[in-house]
Amino acid sequence: MGILFRGTAAAVAFFVAAGPAAAHAVASAGQWSVVHDDRRDSYDAVTVTPGGAVWVAGTRRLSSGTESLLLKGGRSTFKRVTGPGFRVKRLASASDTRVWAFGASRYARWDGKRWQVKRWRYGRVDRAYSIGRNLWVIENSNAFPAAGDAGWKARSTLRRLVGSVWRKVHTPIVVKGLDGKWAAGSVRGTAALARWTGTAWRAVALPAIPSARSGQISELTDVAVDGETGRVMAVGWVAWPCGSAKSSFCGETLLLSGYLGGLNFEVRGEPGIQPRAQAEPDGRGGAWVVYDAKGGGSGFLHIGADSVEPGAFPAPPNQNASVRDLAIQPESGSAWAVGAAPSGRGGLIWAHGR
Repeated sequence: MGILFRGTAAAVAFFVAAGPAAAHAVASAGQWSVVHDDRRDSYDAVTVTPGGAVWVAGTRRLSSGTESLLLKGGRSTFKRVTGPGFRVKRLASASDTRVWAFGASRYARWDGKRWQVKRWRYGRVDRAYSIGRNLWVIENSNAFPAAGDAGWKARSTLRRLVGSVWRKVHTPIVVKGLDGKWAAGSVRGTAALARWTGTAWRAVALPAIPSARSGQISELTDVAVDGETGRVMAVGWVAWPCGSAKSSFCGETLLLSGYLGGLNFEVRGEPGIQPRAQAEPDGRGGAWVVYDAKGGGSGFLHIGADSVEPGAFPAPPNQNASVRDLAIQPESGSAWAVGAAPSGRGGLIWAHGR
């Protein structure tokens, strides 16, 4: 599919920076498919272990009310399994015997036989990551409002599990997403990246955003890193006061790609401001970007070696479900997404590259 870019120079720079990945087999966008559909359920979180076990957390509606739900499976078969005893909002995993579940006031680790539950004494967990030997959480993260806000300021807290203690970690940017040794976010209203040295986070120099308007603010909401090539891909938004009939702010989608010392931005008119866009590497040199589509449902951008392909997640008839979480099986091209309809019913699990 041909892509119309808002700035030819920006588009060329964006993909020139992706050069070394071109020799790497980059996945085409292909087709996402619905592999599990249960109208009783609503799914919030997904994680995939290196061995391919897919864990999904959510809720199930019963005649007597709503109960927490945990599924485990792969391919097209999912079975309910014993949960940690609380509603799980976020999941992370390092192996089949190291799966973490986070709720509002408790968190737990699955050791392969049972859940070890502990009290969570901190803020709302918005994202959780198991990266190498580190377990990270981003808590109390805010999102730019749909109608815009001239006084809006990004905020979040990053914590790392050290022994048995969750320590607050100083960061040079307000962090909204992690992958590998990279963090995406902003600093003083400008999109930013940081890199983990093993002992501290350091800011990474970025080029100027191609477009510049009075009162402009920007943010990177997530980052994806290809484990083989080291290619860094990030998604975010740029917004500015415009006083249009529908909103006080106008904006565009911000993509970033390249390598340490050679990163470049691309600005795209569509899908516009996406303050909750999530990114994951596709395991083949590119990345998936998932966002809320206009009119409902979810769309995606697939960042390849020399193009960005848009698409939409399929849904059963009369079921306008949106993706709430995205995960990949490490070192593979297998990607999974979970979500539900706005009503909270109609839980869906999507898969790509199984």
